[in-house]
Amino acid sequence: GDVGSAPPLPSDMATILDGPCPFWPGKQVKDTHLLVLVPATVAEKPFTLDLLRELIKSPKGGGHKTKYRSYAAAIERELGAQSPRSSYWMLMTRDVLPDSRDKTYDAQKELVAGYASRESVPYELPSVLEAATAILLHHAREGERLFGDDPWTYTRCQEVVVDGHNPEEVAHGYPTVVGGFSYKGLYVNYDYSDFDSRGVSGLRKF
Repeated sequence: GDVGSAPPLPSDMATILDGPCPFWPGKQVKDTHLLVLVPATVAEKPFTLDLLRELIKSPKGGGHKTKYRSYAAAIERELGAQSPRSSYWMLMTRDVLPDSRDKTYDAQKELVAGYASRESVPYELPSVLEAATAILLHHAREGERLFGDDPWTYTRCQEVVVDGHNPEEVAHGYPTVVGGFSYKGLYVNYDYSDFDSRGVSGLRKF
């Protein structure tokens, strides 16, 4: 659908893409990241997780269709209707960062913050909408399932949600996760354990 007028890319984007990747030595950013537009609206509707769920079922232009294989009620309730205030570009890694699996959520956030500090580049965790958008738009165009099921791979995201079933978790909530992209679709959910499939991707906004 029509996303309106996109903001211009930064004038140095070609240099950024051709530059060295801060996470995988010997590779360039263009080899390890996805460059994605996150629109504020699609077809004059606010762009949200709820809308994305419908759009990916029948992408226009002959794209590869898919679906959410899981969409947690807590995420739908707390995040499903949230939309960006304005459109923007982002770079997100095509995989979880090296040595980010099987760690606590706090350790993963510190890992990304450490890269951002050393490289003087504002990397952060993706939001649920940003991760789902990057993964699903790439699939719609290329038919490739990043953050897939061989091996099972998920990125934790910025948001935490409360599932309403465990009063002890109300104070801090559960980390949200996106990934596990199989032929059944994309997993958009949360977790409460430090599984080795749970890593974290790096994201940079423009």
